[in-house]
Amino acid sequence: MSDNSPRSADRKFALIAPVVVGLAAVVVLVLLLTRQPPPPPASPPVVAEAPPIVAAPPALPAVATRAELIAAAARASDAYAAGTTEGGGRDLVGRRFRVRLTFGCGGPAADPGSAQAYYQYDPAGSALRLVARPAVWTDLPLVRAAPTPSGTESVEGFWLPRPWLTSEGCPSRRTVAPPATPTSVEAPTLGLAMLHAAEASRVERRGKRPYEHVVKLAPENLDQAQTFGLVLEGKVSGFADGAAIHCWSESAEHRPVCLYAVDIDRVAFEDAKAEILADWPR
Repeated sequence: MSDNSPRSADRKFALIAPVVVGLAAVVVLVLLLTRQPPPPPASPPVVAEAPPIVAAPPALPAVATRAELIAAAARASDAYAAGTTEGGGRDLVGRRFRVRLTFGCGGPAADPGSAQAYYQYDPAGSALRLVARPAVWTDLPLVRAAPTPSGTESVEGFWLPRPWLTSEGCPSRRTVAPPATPTSVEAPTLGLAMLHAAEASRVERRGKRPYEHVVKLAPENLDQAQTFGLVLEGKVSGFADGAAIHCWSESAEHRPVCLYAVDIDRVAFEDAKAEILADWPR
């Protein structure tokens, strides 16, 4: 009788081995199926672009004042007398200006004569009348010699009185002994000229029409020391050669007369406190 024990163990191993292999295969398959894919590589951080640098708009040039106009005119006058071409004030072309011409420094005018601006008082009508008279310069030698734009038909404007005084107020009054031989008051030498073309509107021309304004004022309220201001605003337009100002004199011993070429777009009367009494905008 033979011993079957070894064959029984082999049979058991033969039956278990496929099961183990199957289970291992199932475990491997489950692991493969449940395995998470690796995370994608992190993208580089997004760096926000800096906003473009926008240059600030250039600052508008300051409005030219009486003092600045007088300073540039002094350089132009000096250059003319020296016979050079410098001092034309080209940097002023295109600039706006504002000047206040104080008048009435000697009180109301009984006889204004050739005064450019003055005021008179009528006690009968209790009326204070302010007057400003533009000058017509079309036939001035300076204008005829200057390079005015083609088609210029007429020239008119205002003098800047006392161009040796840069402030806008009245000059200081002093009591002095009269000289043995009094001299005449110096003629105006600096002005703001409007060059009117033939085809331009006639509205801007004043000709012999002065600026006038009447203020009702009782006689007891009249102040003989009060003053007023003639305000001129506009832009320096310049001459045909690009210069803002031109000068001329009849001889080397005469002080040059200088004119700015300008466009005046506002004329006004103000009282001593800078309150507007009348306004003529264009």
